[in-house]
Amino acid sequence: MQAQYRIYEEKSGLEMINALLNYKLSNKSSSHLNLRDIKSAKKVLFALFTRYGDTVIDLVIIREFVEQYPLKDYLVICPKQMKPYFNELVPKIKCIGINKRNYLDMIKLNHYLKKWSPDIGFNPWSFGLESCFFLTYSKKYQYFKDFEKPEKINHYEVVRKYLRLSQKIWKIRDLSINFNCERVLICPESTNNERSISIEQLDRIVNDAMINFENPIITIASLSSYYLRPNCNSFIFKKTDKSSKNFIKLVKDSELVICADSAPLHIASVLKKNIVAVFNSTTPEIVLNSGSRVILYKG
Repeated sequence: MQAQYRIYEEKSGLEMINALLNYKLSNKSSSHLNLRDIKSAKKVLFALFTRYGDTVIDLVIIREFVEQYPLKDYLVICPKQMKPYFNELVPKIKCIGINKRNYLDMIKLNHYLKKWSPDIGFNPWSFGLESCFFLTYSKKYQYFKDFEKPEKINHYEVVRKYLRLSQKIWKIRDLSINFNCERVLICPESTNNERSISIEQLDRIVNDAMINFENPIITIASLSSYYLRPNCNSFIFKKTDKSSKNFIKLVKDSELVICADSAPLHIASVLKKNIVAVFNSTTPEIVLNSGSRVILYKG
């Protein structure tokens, strides 16, 4: 009974916050940001509330943005469980991780943003209320949902285009593995089931790893226990700061990462790991960053 009450209380609290955000946004609209706006800005805000994979894509391109404009003051706002990825991949800029269900978090952030007063704001790959709401603290901002983008465009390139960065000619580098991999990480699951590695594919991948490598330690990381296999270690993703830190360590410690089109694919890529990418319903040209070094799985 108490558990049901907590769920009801959390749901009611979330509905109240969403209603408040809707009200706050009712008289707000974004405007076009040009290169002059970006160059003249001293404080830049990024509000990222999107899927794991898209968040990692954002991180990669934000890092390029910071490299191009190193003298600006930056702030990233994201869910708490994503903060370890920012600390790992973009350690030089300030990141605030929040839980929007936590009223105290929201009040503190409201006070901080009013005082900090960003010049411009972006929310790449974020379509929800919270990311748009936080951008309104900026003097000028453009919602990603209002940004005109081609129907088909590489996921990294669309963020470069949104942030007015130079576009890259897409090309990936072939990877060959001619050494023994002692630690193999397999990430078969995507939040989109069509992109996930099938059970048949997973069994073949595990068997191939057992045959091709000498006594490999295989870990399967997934959102649920559905993909776990005998004789393989397991890692279950959770929406916590600790889980994110543990997964980053797991990727770093692995010599080979085999992934579906999902967040771990982008994390492994930015950490420069040896990758086998499995594409079932999407294509590398749309998903992978230019310069990625991967083996495209055929099986």
